[in-house]
Amino acid sequence: MPFFVVTCTDNEGTVEKRLAVRPQHLERLQKLNDEGRLVAAGAMPKDPGNPQAGFYGSTIIVDFDSREALDDWLQEEPFLKAGVYGHIDVKPFNKAFPQG
Repeated sequence: MPFFVVTCTDNEGTVEKRLAVRPQHLERLQKLNDEGRLVAAGAMPKDPGNPQAGFYGSTIIVDFDSREALDDWLQEEPFLKAGVYGHIDVKPFNKAFPQG
């Protein structure tokens, strides 16, 4: 299956929305992880010690059958639906390490 790097950029002033919707966002990522399709995921905080400072966005590396399948999955992303993400960029990814 192909890998993809998904870079999501937050809209300004959405930290409260992000924190409120985070449980639904994490639930979807946990499902991908349980299915063995999540390589890595995490937020890009403006200040790692202070979530209230906001976030630049998130990066997710995932394994999907196709770009179309990924796009379908992204349409249901809680951060996108809540207006947290203002832009999502998707690029193919050739995973070399870690092996296995």
